[in-house]
Amino acid sequence: MRDGCQQGGEADELRCLCGSLLARLVPEGVELKCRRCHRTRVVPLERPPGDGSAPGAQG
Repeated sequence: MRDGCQQGGEADELRCLCGSLLARLVPEGVELKCRRCHRTRVVPLERPPGDGSAPGAQG
């Protein structure tokens, strides 16, 4: 883990050393929280089918 980050109170959370929530793992993917407006966005961990990438392709 990088300097300035620590594991949160739960295994699926990543928090800053100040305690601010940075990200957490949810069933849909990784949930990120905006520090400014406190909105959240979920980034899917898997690409949707038919997005043009071949399975097992390396980038």
